[in-house]
Amino acid sequence: MQVLEAPVTTAVSFSPLVKQYTLEEFWSLPSPQDRSRYELIGGLLFMVPPPDWPHEDFDERLNKSLVLFVTSHGNPGKVFHPRASIYTDATYLEPDMMYVSNDLEARMGKRRTSADIVFEYVSKSSANYDYTTKADTYLALGVRELWLIDSDNQWIEVRYSVIREDSSAWNIVRYEQGDSAESRVLSGWRVSVDELFAGLV
Repeated sequence: MQVLEAPVTTAVSFSPLVKQYTLEEFWSLPSPQDRSRYELIGGLLFMVPPPDWPHEDFDERLNKSLVLFVTSHGNPGKVFHPRASIYTDATYLEPDMMYVSNDLEARMGKRRTSADIVFEYVSKSSANYDYTTKADTYLALGVRELWLIDSDNQWIEVRYSVIREDSSAWNIVRYEQGDSAESRVLSGWRVSVDELFAGLV
């Protein structure tokens, strides 16, 4: 009789008491079975649910507006979509869309550790994570401006990084129906809340 050892498999764990991941370990994880994806924050693993409708429609409208503005103002930066990411040694995030200025790109080099503007399309399944854990992580990574597009509440929440009591904090402005959300990083770029949500909610 021969006794065989069971093959060693890496179980995915979301508890920091069980496992904290390096970036290399994170990259080696098997993909989730559904359309979800993993993100890493300070070595802790998070499951991001698949996007709800009308995720892609918001992306198309915002992308068109942002790219038109950037190209008509001398191409001061680039617009990225997944699977483009922001990552450090123990953190890996995939924004729904992000803008990186040429100046920031030159300072960062080959590793994209931050962005000037990040966009997240909030859904019921991801709202708590987007508004808290992920938003605070972007702040810690030096993101200057965060746009949270919330179709359930029909608003655009724009957060601007400020220094308050010697530490970074978000200054929050919420734009609702009848308003136009404004960027401070890209001065002059505005997005009509009504036009963004028209026919999609």
